[in-house]
Amino acid sequence: MGENGAEGRPTTGRARDSGAAPRGSEIQSVARASTVLGLVVDSGEGLTTTEIAKITGMTGSTVHRLAHTLVSGNLLCRDAASDRFLPGPLLLRLARKSLGASGVPEAADVLKELADRTGETASIGLRRGDDVLVVLSVPSTRPLRYTGRPGERVPLLESAIGAAIVAFGADPLDEAAAVLTRSGHGSPEAWLAETDLLATQFRGYAVLDDPHDEALRAVAAPVVAAGDVVRMAVEIQGPASRLPESALDGLGALVRSAADALEGLPVSMAFGEF
Repeated sequence: MGENGAEGRPTTGRARDSGAAPRGSEIQSVARASTVLGLVVDSGEGLTTTEIAKITGMTGSTVHRLAHTLVSGNLLCRDAASDRFLPGPLLLRLARKSLGASGVPEAADVLKELADRTGETASIGLRRGDDVLVVLSVPSTRPLRYTGRPGERVPLLESAIGAAIVAFGADPLDEAAAVLTRSGHGSPEAWLAETDLLATQFRGYAVLDDPHDEALRAVAAPVVAAGDVVRMAVEIQGPASRLPESALDGLGALVRSAADALEGLPVSMAFGEF
């Protein structure tokens, strides 16, 4: 038998690859399908084929083919009345399983207890670049209260959560300087004075009056992950009159206790990479 095949005929490159998948096109299709899924999930009310095509720059026929493939796999479904694509039953089932393993329900319980014990709105925030993303919030039941806004982005150094993340991270002064340089607002010295870095590190929690509303004050503590990495913090926020200096140590202890309870929960995985 010859080297080129059982029949002695030369084997062409096409014949050798005939059983191989066209990897480039398949990977592109997966990436496009992932984009469509993400857009539909984030839309809230679903999207039409035309809307998806406009957002992504894909042709209408490409979107139509991808969307209907996803519908056939139960990852999307189509509302016949509005012709909008919505998350399908399989995607919802996957979301429920992911949520159950993410630590989010347990984190919500921790926030609820913190809000009940302090009487103030309790929130968890994650660092996203030079911002803090508020991911979970349990509002105070008091008539006069701060209303947390999950999904809101706040400049890192303008929130107690961000102050706690930076203050208890590696090289806080260098990190603050880098963030302020990129933003073009303020100076490391001003931030150092505002946050009282040494006192923050000694106490174990950060206190920050809202730079846009002096009547609001927040107390935050870092959630330390594996390797002593700090990318998340928990806070309470409310009227400064209910968070006076004389009450800060007691409130700070409650916030630190909540932060300790959050350690080890893979909450950040539910909200993507940093």
